[in-house]
Parts: sequence; structure tokens; C-alpha cells
Amino acid sequence: MRNILLFLLFISFANSANLLTHNIYERTDRVDIMLSFDSPYEGKITQKKGKNITTLMLSDLSYDKLIEKNINSNILQAIAIEPKKDNIHVILKSKNNIAVIASKTVDGFGLRIRTKPVRMSQQNKTSITKSNSTKTPLSTKPSEDLVDGRYLSVILLLSVMILFMIWAKKRVIKKSEKIKSQKSWLFKSDNKQQTSGEVNVVHQKQIDSSNSVVLLEFQDKKYLVMTGSSNLLLEKFSKGDIKDDSDFQKAFEDNRKKLDEYLQIQKEEETAQDDYRSKLEKY
Repeated sequence: MRNILLFLLFISFANSANLLTHNIYERTDRVDIMLSFDSPYEGKITQKKGKNITTLMLSDLSYDKLIEKNINSNILQAIAIEPKKDNIHVILKSKNNIAVIASKTVDGFGLRIRTKPVRMSQQNKTSITKSNSTKTPLSTKPSEDLVDGRYLSVILLLSVMILFMIWAKKRVIKKSEKIKSQKSWLFKSDNKQQTSGEVNVVHQKQIDSSNSVVLLEFQDKKYLVMTGSSNLLLEKFSKGDIKDDSDFQKAFEDNRKKLDEYLQIQKEEETAQDDYRSKLEKY
């Protein structure tokens, strides 16, 4: 029974998204809060209204920080992002009544929370007062105002980029097929060696979920290579230099600094791409 509960807990955690970044955009007639996630968000959003406070509960979403910010706006004065187990509460503080609209991006990696001032009649005020203590589902369908000229321009630009990438991929594959029998990015060999050479994996060490360090043996040489999301030759050895696991571990530690620098550069490039995508979603 304990193993079953742990398994269900693991599945629940694996299916939940993580909050990556948040951005606030102030306008004269509205305040937008953009949230971005590491995977498409499929959780449920509910709203709870109180006096000068509106709380959005985002289920199946994780974050490890408490965020509190003051906003210099007539519409919204403060925002707080508070983690609650596997949920996140977005708390909006305002002097006047506001309307809150949540809209997911098409790919599900972003959520826009738009706040606008509301001018209500006495009848509407009475109706809202009766329902202040209840939780109401909040629509997460993309709002119609997203489908404008700028949005269509972004879609067109992405389509052109995809077509270009497909064309470039076919060109690279065609070119690589011509030179495949002549040279490799790692091993230099002539025609005589090609008929008899074999590549053997001698040792392997996992760095993270995407990359590994592998010691390959080819003819009379050994190569320490990082494989995964990209290929990187770290060091080349003679056949008798690395004999056992301890020698492989020492070679791995000697190249650890080079690996960390390369992975840091790779991480910064991915972060830059995420920031660029969030800016596109803004428009």
C-alpha cells in the first residue's frame, strides 16, 4: 500500500507544471501579469473575491519562492505569488473593484492574468457581495482580443521559420550522406581503416537527464566525449592510458571544469530563448 501511494504521488508530481517566470505590464486601462511554465499548464483555476482582495488558485502548479510586489497603478496596488503545496495562490490587492480574466497561450506554456477596473451599479454590487465567499471557476480559454494583427504576424513568422528549418534539415542530411563514408566529426580514418575499425563504449557516466560522458575506444585510441543534446570531444588518450574505473573517474574530474562551462553556456542559451518567447507572447 505504501509503494502504491508513493507511485501515485510521483505521478501527480510528474504531471504538474512548474512556474518559471512572472512579468507585470502596466497600462492606463489595465494591468497584465504574465506567467510562464516549464510545460503546458493543464491545471484548474478558481477565483475567490474578498474586500479589496482577489485570489486566484492555480492547481497542479509548483513554485519554491514567495513573491510580493507593490504596483504603482490606480487599478492594482499589490500582487503576491504564494506557493501552497502543489498549488499556487496569486493574490491581487486593489482599492476598487476589478475584473480578472485569465487566458492561456495557444501552446499552454504561458498564462496572462488581466485586471481591469469595474464600474458597477448598486444591483451588481449586491450580487457580487452575496458570492464573495464562494470559489468560481475561471475560464482559461484564449481571449478573442489575442487574435489580432500582431498575433497573426507572429504565427506567420513562426510558420516561415519552421519551413526554413525543414528545408535546412533536408539539405544537411543530403550533404552528410555524401561525406559519411569519408570523414567523421570525431574519428579520422582512411579507406583501409574503415573496413576494420569498430567503436566500443568502454565507460559511461550520466551527467544529467540529457547528457552523458562516454569513453570510446576506436582502433589504438580512446576518446572522452560528452554526448546527448550536443556532442563535445573532451580529451583523447592512447589505448593504454585508461585501464579501469578509477582512471576513467580521474579523467572525468580533470574535465569537469570544461563540462560545467559548456553546460552553463547551453543553459544561458535556453534561458535567452525562453525570454524571447515570453516577449513574443506579450505582443
